[in-house]
Amino acid sequence: MSSVRIKLLFLFLFPFSICFSQVNPNNITIARDSFGIPHIFAPTDVEVAYGLAWAHCEDDFEHIQLMLIAANARMGEVSGKDGAATDYFVQFIKSRETVERYYERDLTTDYKKTIQAYADGLNAFALAHPKEIKLKNIFPVTAKNILSGYQLILTSMIGVPRALEYIIKGKPDDYIFNASAGSNGIAVSSKLTGDSSAYLLINPHVPLEGQASWYEAHVCSEQGWNMYGALIPGMMSPAMGCNEHIGWAITFNWPDYVDIYEMEINPKNKDQYKFDGEWYTFEVRQIPLRVKTKLGIIKVKKEALWCIYGPAYRTKKGVYGMRYNTMFNIKAAEQWFNLGKATEFMYFYSAMQMQGIPLFNFIYADDADCISYLFNAALPHRNPDYNWQKVVPGNTSKTYWNQFYTLNELPQKNRPNCGYVYNTNNSPFRCTAPNENPNEALFNKESGFNWNRTNNRDLRFNELMEGKTHITFQEFKNIKYDCTYPKQAGGIYKTFKPIYALKEQDYPDIADAIAKLKTWDFSGKTDNREAALVTFTFNYLFEKKEAAYNELEIGIEYDTELLIEAIRYAKKQLLKYHKSIDVPFGDVQRLMREDKTYAVPGLPECLMAMVSVETENGSLRAINGDSFIMFAKFSKKGNSYETVVPFGESRRKESPHLMDQMKLYSKQQTKSITLDKAKVLQTAIRTYHPQ
Repeated sequence: MSSVRIKLLFLFLFPFSICFSQVNPNNITIARDSFGIPHIFAPTDVEVAYGLAWAHCEDDFEHIQLMLIAANARMGEVSGKDGAATDYFVQFIKSRETVERYYERDLTTDYKKTIQAYADGLNAFALAHPKEIKLKNIFPVTAKNILSGYQLILTSMIGVPRALEYIIKGKPDDYIFNASAGSNGIAVSSKLTGDSSAYLLINPHVPLEGQASWYEAHVCSEQGWNMYGALIPGMMSPAMGCNEHIGWAITFNWPDYVDIYEMEINPKNKDQYKFDGEWYTFEVRQIPLRVKTKLGIIKVKKEALWCIYGPAYRTKKGVYGMRYNTMFNIKAAEQWFNLGKATEFMYFYSAMQMQGIPLFNFIYADDADCISYLFNAALPHRNPDYNWQKVVPGNTSKTYWNQFYTLNELPQKNRPNCGYVYNTNNSPFRCTAPNENPNEALFNKESGFNWNRTNNRDLRFNELMEGKTHITFQEFKNIKYDCTYPKQAGGIYKTFKPIYALKEQDYPDIADAIAKLKTWDFSGKTDNREAALVTFTFNYLFEKKEAAYNELEIGIEYDTELLIEAIRYAKKQLLKYHKSIDVPFGDVQRLMREDKTYAVPGLPECLMAMVSVETENGSLRAINGDSFIMFAKFSKKGNSYETVVPFGESRRKESPHLMDQMKLYSKQQTKSITLDKAKVLQTAIRTYHPQ
């Protein structure tokens, strides 16, 4: 079938009102700079949102579609059994029903138009590129589809899938939320900079590639929206970044967001549960799933329950209900949009008070020399008579909650006298100088604040800041790029310490490796000649212990036999593929895409975070860590912004921007950014309309 006929058929299948939005593409200008970053200019926010959707599709239509497919509970048709698990979860939490329930209540009329325009931009691109569509009947999409994506992602981020996993395993009491992702955020005021400037670091740590990789964009309307930042596929505004006056970083936080309830089941009717002395009937659904197999698509159904608390799951040991914060509003997308238009802290804080974004620490700085740390979290008022970090009884209204703490009731620090705030996914009670931290005793014990621990990055940051009364912008950057662990402190040292007790003479075949490990200076620089041996050893240890690297926050324990096994493995691999155990780390740990490879420093749980996995040729491929870096300097004399991502702006293999930031990234360098429309247009490599 010809391309023209495909487009005509697609046009016929599209509802007319969606296919032809009120946006005139000729009003929108997309200016691509030398790194391919889209700068979207238009008179209105609505038009800019449309243009952002088009530009993002040009660079990564694949992952945007995957988000839409997931939000529509159709991943099983694309990726089989694993995708079907996602489809079950989408329907288990009633993601789409939640959006329907709160759409009219939660969103302003203007924002509905803006997010629908974003959906229209996706539809327009799909209409123009029908051969790129991965699955039939995904398009056209609406604002509600986009919001379902937000609801799914945020519900996943607060730990609901992990809690469900523990229920299914029959170990609900063992559930502890500890996200595998991390981030750094630091803000410094003129009390330390000495040049009337405030500095801001934005530095999320997530997978370098894939569905969650960051996309850079500059959105600029004539209605006060002029922001540069990072977003993931399916977001219609940046999650973090800077406008002309303010900027913010976000980092994961993980108090107790999810409650698990043991339901009391009627012995005469398995579909009934007791609540305050009365029997209630579960809503029982048979969730339809379509699963891709070698024989084609098969259809299956799987039970899901709903109770007074929320979703519930039946196991051999009983039925368990769940309750969590994303069940109660869908304001996150509009809140992020409003944050991008704030011009000072008062307006930023007002937007934060929407409490639609259910999690994340926010680290803030602006051109009025204000810096701030906010432990943002939608945390419920819980009955203090129960241990909420364990399973609680589901047969009483004493465990039923429906109110949340307000933003100003949560840990925060505004304009500290010491001149800095920070977060490294650590405790909210360590966010600034020790004598200015929030007082933990003033906050409730039911929220699980203690699940956010003091970690190695926290300890190292404080080592670097100790005694500082002045900091230059370059010194500020050096702190971010520091890749040395704290010595004789934290989980790293605890994990490594058993090596010092080994006696080389007891293990003559690896005596040289043991001796070399003992000389390690806890650094992950590219010229370090012990870090490769350390990384192979501990990658092996962590795999055998089935431990995640964020467990380095407190350290892991292992027996001597396993340690020796790991060292032998590390030595063998280095000799096999690198001919020596004395090899520069940068020769082994590499940033790789297609035919390009660069040395990269960094280690798990250090300020310059990097997790790598072993390849078939004995290299260590960087996969997770510094996924977006932005430095901002705010001053009344003018602001400056710098960014870098690991690879490039585009995910298309034929694009010149697939890998054009790799060299900068590997050398800890950045590119300059401007929010000045005239300068952008003057230097743009290409300008065009989205059509």
